[in-house]
Amino acid sequence: MSEFKLTECGSPPSAADVQEVLPHLTPKQLADAVWCFAQHEVKPTAELMDAVAQEIHSKLAQFRAQDLSNTLWAFAMLKYQPTELWWQDFERQVYGALTDLTDRQLANLLWAFAVLERRPTPAGASALGAEAGSEEDDSSAGCSGPSSSPRPSPLSPSRGAAADAACHPGWVLEPLLSQSCAAGFSGYSAGSLHLLVWSLGKLHLAPSRAWLAGFLPAAEAHFFKFSPTELANIIWALAKLGAELPGAWLDKLLLVAQWRFPSFPARLLSIVAWSTATLHHRPQQEWLMCFEEQVRSKFLDFSGHELACVAWSLRRFGYSTRNNAVFYMLQKQQRFLAADFEILSNPKLLRQVLGWRTAPRGEDAGNSSGSDSGCAL
Repeated sequence: MSEFKLTECGSPPSAADVQEVLPHLTPKQLADAVWCFAQHEVKPTAELMDAVAQEIHSKLAQFRAQDLSNTLWAFAMLKYQPTELWWQDFERQVYGALTDLTDRQLANLLWAFAVLERRPTPAGASALGAEAGSEEDDSSAGCSGPSSSPRPSPLSPSRGAAADAACHPGWVLEPLLSQSCAAGFSGYSAGSLHLLVWSLGKLHLAPSRAWLAGFLPAAEAHFFKFSPTELANIIWALAKLGAELPGAWLDKLLLVAQWRFPSFPARLLSIVAWSTATLHHRPQQEWLMCFEEQVRSKFLDFSGHELACVAWSLRRFGYSTRNNAVFYMLQKQQRFLAADFEILSNPKLLRQVLGWRTAPRGEDAGNSSGSDSGCAL
């Protein structure tokens, strides 16, 4: 893109200079431009991004599935929030390109929706549920999605209930979720599977039992390919979604995590513990012993909130306050740490560490979240 070279003065082109070039760029060139900004961590000015987004909006009807995925991925990486009108037309275009998306492109789209917090509203979800004729009581999408439905023309609302749903933010997430499992999960890479479930957790978009039935064995086949962050994010997302998981599957995931505990920083250890406890699962005794050892060896790396999560989790696993590794280490230390002051200044965290029974019913310490990660094609 020679048009974006430095000017004769050696300064980057102004927004006005770029605006002169934008109308001459093809949809693919526009998508590649914003993707390049994000990939190379170049932060354009708000004025420039608005101009680029406006030009993209005017040509959305010509965007291919890959261009749509790369564009929104770049917007998410750049933390750029487009206008509501832009979102509405973009979601219609995504709906029209559902069957053209590859597994990675679909996962990246869901990730971008999650990062930009484009969550579905109940009204949009219920309208789509009516169109699909779902037998589920909630807004979960099944595996029989819009892949078998007539494909709408670009930038034109689909008929029936989907047209009504198009008025609500995030309505296209349900069709995306359905499409994600339309052909099974066998072709998904470990990275794509991780992005899928992390995005659902971040969006609070619970999948159906049929979706989980396909996802779990696919994820299990990649257990040894997931990084520590991905392992922690997967169990965190499933816990946030309140998924009902087979105990054997969860024990296998925890066993893989146990083997890789030396690579887990303190924050990930707290996320894994909180998530496991939230899922009402008690790990194997050997796992608990290894986890306690990790807590002791990395104790100084925990924040007060993370320690409270671990203490709360250990009690859910059956430990008394006296035998709780967190309480033991807090007593053993010779001086106050930043984590101590964080705990002492927060009554909720203090209750979780000390195990006071006066805490309000149903109050949990865990509110950890997984880390953002994603990449374009």
